[in-house]
Amino acid sequence: MKSPIESGDPRVELEGFRRSLAEFATGITVISTSAGGERFGLTSNSFTSVSLDPPLVLWSIRRESKSFAAFAACSHFAVNVLAEDQIELSQRFARSGPDKFGDLDCGAGEGAAPLLAGVAASFECVCRQTLDGGDHLILIGEVVRYHRHDRRPLLFVRGGYAVSAEHPDMRAFAGGGSADRPDGGEERVLSNLMIRAYSSIASRLEQGRQTEGLGLTLMQARLLRAAATSPDRTLDALMPELFLDFGASRSLLESVVSLGLVAVDDHGRIRLTAEGEGRLRAIVAHARANEAILFQDIPDSDLATVRRVLSTMVSTQLSEPKPAVVR
Repeated sequence: MKSPIESGDPRVELEGFRRSLAEFATGITVISTSAGGERFGLTSNSFTSVSLDPPLVLWSIRRESKSFAAFAACSHFAVNVLAEDQIELSQRFARSGPDKFGDLDCGAGEGAAPLLAGVAASFECVCRQTLDGGDHLILIGEVVRYHRHDRRPLLFVRGGYAVSAEHPDMRAFAGGGSADRPDGGEERVLSNLMIRAYSSIASRLEQGRQTEGLGLTLMQARLLRAAATSPDRTLDALMPELFLDFGASRSLLESVVSLGLVAVDDHGRIRLTAEGEGRLRAIVAHARANEAILFQDIPDSDLATVRRVLSTMVSTQLSEPKPAVVR
């Protein structure tokens, strides 16, 4: 067994303890409540489920938080599970400041707790119990209503944002190698292979982007590339390249606009700003450098064939779609 890169007493080696805790990947939530007509919200990754019957969840708040008094006394709270394109919301609610909900599209749940739009899921809760948790207070809530949307969640690990992707080794758990089945199983379905290959590559590139401080999610980077390919297209025209519904695509667009990377004119036409062009160049350079490593064991002739086939497929799909023929 290899020796750990660091270890020690957490009471003495606090920073090492924090780094070790950061190895545990979590989702990111915005916890919200309302008190005296004022809305409160903060970013938290301490959320977890406790029980299905009754439906209980918990999270914890730092006692030094400026919102501590409001949450410690709240009768209700809402848990908003952020989606992959909501880094800006995570950062907004992680900072102290005045009403953070002022310009946001949000509804009101049980007890008037704010519900954010565009999230992956949300839970409206009655606060049932609070427990001492050292420098934190633990709040246990009973879920009275839940909402789940078709969004991928935003993740947090090793001090940075991440997105989920199917692990390439998942094929080992798919019921025995499909290549051994008479019909070849899903391995013969080209689209399945392409999706699995894309997930594996995208996951590694995403991790590298966050490590090197490029500061964009996979979907934000995809939108920049789509906008650069053909400037002045509207969101409707870009949606086929984003693989998102209109609501999710609009939220994604708003996130890059808020970062100053994209501008939208009065006709809804989208164009990269100078800052957006610079960020995209850095992303492309990063992708090329990493592809050289990822594909180093694949012959150049095979890579050339893959590029040619994929380019042909892209140009074909941009033309009038043809009906599928089932054989």
